[in-house]
Amino acid sequence: MEEQEKKSNAGRTFFIIMLVAIILIAGIAAIAIILDGKSEDKERTKAKTADSSVSLEQGEAKEYNVKSSDDTLTSVEIAEKVKPSVIAVLAYKGDSIYGEGSGIWMSEDESGTYTYVLTCAHIVKTAGTEIKVELEDGTQYAAEIVGFDTRTDVALLRVKATGFTLAEFGDSSALKVGEPVYAIGNPGGTAFYGSFTGGYVSAIDRPTSTVSSTYSMECIQHDAAINPGNSGGALVNSFGQVVGMNSSKITDDEYEGMGFAIPVNVIKDVVSDLATTGYVQNRAKLGISYLKLSQNQTYTMIAKANDLPTGSVIIADIDESSGLYNTKVEKGDIIIAANGKKMESTDVLLNIIENAKPGDKIELKIAHVTQDYKVEKFDVTVELSEDNGKTPSTTSPKDDGDFTNPFAEK
Repeated sequence: MEEQEKKSNAGRTFFIIMLVAIILIAGIAAIAIILDGKSEDKERTKAKTADSSVSLEQGEAKEYNVKSSDDTLTSVEIAEKVKPSVIAVLAYKGDSIYGEGSGIWMSEDESGTYTYVLTCAHIVKTAGTEIKVELEDGTQYAAEIVGFDTRTDVALLRVKATGFTLAEFGDSSALKVGEPVYAIGNPGGTAFYGSFTGGYVSAIDRPTSTVSSTYSMECIQHDAAINPGNSGGALVNSFGQVVGMNSSKITDDEYEGMGFAIPVNVIKDVVSDLATTGYVQNRAKLGISYLKLSQNQTYTMIAKANDLPTGSVIIADIDESSGLYNTKVEKGDIIIAANGKKMESTDVLLNIIENAKPGDKIELKIAHVTQDYKVEKFDVTVELSEDNGKTPSTTSPKDDGDFTNPFAEK
């Protein structure tokens, strides 16, 4: 689960930690923050896609003006307009439901064969699950995973059926703090199908990250009530446009009304790659899982005794795709510097990786802890590999239809 609040004045770092997004459907979080992870199951989905020039289509950007309501809708009108576009997404293992979330009808392909659905990656990423979507009347359709990206928590599905009510998408950059927004989804699952709640935009660029990804993304913070099952559901503005996809919230008992949505403008940058290759291209990874020094008492004492930087990280696992695999670097070693910069915070390493490309090389200073708790330091050069966002496959064959993106410029 998310980091518990600690009574300190660590500034922005503390606040980001408290914003660790709690996966609304998965429920159980690993201690290790995943930088890359293995592909969940490279053969479990073989979605076919179509248009290699996909770009997201958005409607007219509309800014909320408290002095004028000529173009805005009432909350009742918004519910009537958008609720048919929000559905349930169910993950089955055998005959049992493994997880439940929400989804948004996004677009149809040009051949009129498929309808595409937006949802959250954490709902559908688990290997060995069968994905279905469900309408309010209980009708279900088998859903095919086109691709997903755990770094942004965006997934794209398709259903071999058409004629559904497609959502209208807005421009999340037009949002203002204090603007009313509405959340539509299935808190608790299909028992509360299509729940509609309202609130206000608390922040439009709140940096958050999840326990399944170190990627920090600026999300829309709002106080419209969301709960487990709302993941993948719509965050809607006063014009009935979807401006975000709800994905997480702070669940600490001392916090209330702090939900987070992935902005549509982030989603539009992901969907094109998901539609054509099943993953987001040209993104680098180191290929390890790590723990912060503060998460291990023994390592904390070793670090203090040896004056190691406080932001150093303990290598918990090394993926086979990592450039560190089969080198002298081992699990339990500590990364104390990257490209000559001391690890005063984990952001030192993460920012270097974020600004790099696959194939780039970085220099790491490693501290190896011996059996008698002494520290041996050495340097290593490692080549970054491509981060495919834990997609089930890195390539997707072309479809016989044409993918139509609702965000593509008209």
